[in-house]
Amino acid sequence: MADRPSGMEGSNHRSIRTMIRTALPSALLVGAIAVAGCGGGGGSTNAAKAPTPANQNSSGSSKVVSAEGTLGLVGPAGRATAKKQQFEDQTGKISAKANHKPGAGKKGGVGAGDACNDRDITPSDANLSQLNDAILCLVNGERTDAGLPTLAANAQLSQAADGMCKRMTAEHFFSHETPDGKTVVDRVQPTGYIPSSDDWVVGENLGWGSGGLSTPQAMVNGWMNSPGHKANILAPDYKDVGLSACMGSPTTTNSGGTVYVNDFGAKNGADVNATLPNEDGSSNSSSSGTGANAAAATVAGTKASAKKAKAKHKHRKHKRKKRRH
Repeated sequence: MADRPSGMEGSNHRSIRTMIRTALPSALLVGAIAVAGCGGGGGSTNAAKAPTPANQNSSGSSKVVSAEGTLGLVGPAGRATAKKQQFEDQTGKISAKANHKPGAGKKGGVGAGDACNDRDITPSDANLSQLNDAILCLVNGERTDAGLPTLAANAQLSQAADGMCKRMTAEHFFSHETPDGKTVVDRVQPTGYIPSSDDWVVGENLGWGSGGLSTPQAMVNGWMNSPGHKANILAPDYKDVGLSACMGSPTTTNSGGTVYVNDFGAKNGADVNATLPNEDGSSNSSSSGTGANAAAATVAGTKASAKKAKAKHKHRKHKRKKRRH
């Protein structure tokens, strides 16, 4: 049997062994904790998690904030004479391809106004007059292509158009009738444009666009692809036009963008039998009027008849010239 230490020396040895047994498990425990803290191990339900990203939307909703999109709408089209009033309050989307410049020699759309300046400018509060000038140029380009006289800018009609534009963006409505029930006739009348005679006519085109569809060429292209708006642009009896463009939206579902208002008119020479076609291009016979001829012709039909008569006259002239030779 080995001798066991005794006395003071033996007591010292026993103390050292006790310290080692106590310190070793503690050191191992500290090491395990350090490894877990550095990502080692796993499976612990108390592991630290990455912070949740802050919501980008200040309103607190789950929607992600995004830039203003590209969208265009043709608003209602309206026409009124002393005999009757017609308003088409059906809206439609402008094609995403509307903001383009057609190839040389192509007619239709905004190709007719190929020489118009600022046709594709981006609207802002600083260039509203340029927008109106570009719209007038494009509209008159379409009329010239159709063999019709150009329209003259009219201050009284522009006053009515500007008032309508500002109300649409402030009160958020997209209709020819204002929230208090005023039609285009009610809005033009106070300007003094409508005379006391009974052969005047006024009409109105509305539109809104944002992003790439807020340019003048996109808006006129949208109107020219809508039967009612196209009929107003090409109405043979219009002589004047008032224009307004203002920043904002006519609806609460969309924000930003630009509203366009065109108020057409003539103080005399109105075609009281003309009506706007429906959005599908068919003749509209539901508007109020007097006499059996109230629904006999659409603006488009009147234009077609005029072109046919012009072609017939040209043919007769050619035949007379041929006989002389």
